[in-house]
Amino acid sequence: MREIAEPAVADKVIIDAFAKLDRTALGVAVGTLSGLLVFVATIFLVLKGGEVVGPNLALLGQFFYGYTVTISGAFVGLVYGFVTGFVLGWLIGLLRNSLVSAYLLALKTRTTLTSSLDAID
Repeated sequence: MREIAEPAVADKVIIDAFAKLDRTALGVAVGTLSGLLVFVATIFLVLKGGEVVGPNLALLGQFFYGYTVTISGAFVGLVYGFVTGFVLGWLIGLLRNSLVSAYLLALKTRTTLTSSLDAID
């Protein structure tokens, strides 16, 4: 039976640094954070009260259909915030993984080319 050699400590650090991000986990994390942020901001403004409640936050109603600065609007904002944050987090994970993969491929190609040219000399 053949034993597999353990990677060196430096190799482990490099492997961990360039590990792929879990797009779904990043999407859930960003979605949860953004949904809760909209929810808490809306509840805060509703509890604060006043003649005109949250005119700046009310502008989210232009993008989130059905959102208003009310208690029920806070739950609508929670859902929209989660969905928007999830999509954004998932896309960030996809972009980061793609860029790291392209960088590593370019690095590997350059290293192979350099070693091939050194062998020719």
